[in-house]
Amino acid sequence: MLRRCLLLAAPGLVALRSARAQGPDWPRRPVRVIVPFAAGSSSDTVARQVMARAQDPLGGQVVIENRAGAGGLIASQAVARAEPDGYTLLWSGGTAITQAVMQRNPGYDWARDFTPITQIGEQPAVLCVRQAAPWRDAAALLAACRESREGLRYGSGGVGTPAHMAAAAMLKLIGAQGVHVPYRGANQAALAVEQGEVDWSFAISNIAVPRAQDGLVRILVTGGARRMPVMPEVPTLGEVVPGGPVVTSIASLVGPANMPPAVVARIHAAVSRAVQGDAPFREAMVRDGGEIILSPRAFSPQPESDWGFRHGSSV
Repeated sequence: MLRRCLLLAAPGLVALRSARAQGPDWPRRPVRVIVPFAAGSSSDTVARQVMARAQDPLGGQVVIENRAGAGGLIASQAVARAEPDGYTLLWSGGTAITQAVMQRNPGYDWARDFTPITQIGEQPAVLCVRQAAPWRDAAALLAACRESREGLRYGSGGVGTPAHMAAAAMLKLIGAQGVHVPYRGANQAALAVEQGEVDWSFAISNIAVPRAQDGLVRILVTGGARRMPVMPEVPTLGEVVPGGPVVTSIASLVGPANMPPAVVARIHAAVSRAVQGDAPFREAMVRDGGEIILSPRAFSPQPESDWGFRHGSSV
């Protein structure tokens, strides 16, 4: 199983322009948070919920900017090259990490070019099929995957996203093949399942669960470490496929390398206060099988973690 070891580079000398950002007048202008996926995606939805509530404790305006494309590479590159003054941040997680490993030249070094600020929480990815699909449970779908000579078509929010990696890992574990159809975001992939463009897809629970409750899709498996309280009858991937990975989408915030520590601490405190003060948001995360993780050490070295699965990013 793929392993990751995120070795965070020690902060180097901070440019004078960054040092000035530590002053009490920060922020002097709107803080831009770049989301690497389209508006309406899981990342976008959670980012807007959290950052809208973080504006007051932060003491300044927050603007969400969507830069979809290339599985998150475009957004990650933009933030890696930005000034480390706290005014350009990335709503990110494992996708930036996996792309850094998968691509020969991603345009950034994850351990060197980013400053971890905070992790907010994580939600499980779930495997869904259209409501009219012939597979009523996971066993039937897996059998169909094994029996298909060309492979069933499966969608994802992009190459290198947790949905893509989860599907590829599951197929490998059961000795089957599939045809990957990447889309520009999770909503597009979910819609493709509903309309029958693809046979199945992994999607983040906050996107798939409402669709399942509306009778548009059927959820067969959850990628979480435990079953979802909202759908306790749905088994985990580990229950269905021995050795199956835990597949979650994390909500986290990073910035360019060498951000002033005082600014990092201020942003973390503002986000923490926003989440802690939003009971409906916390309840929704937990209800769909997720959990709140307010940690400024979200990306500290974890040699034994499964970088592509346990710590995936929103798709």
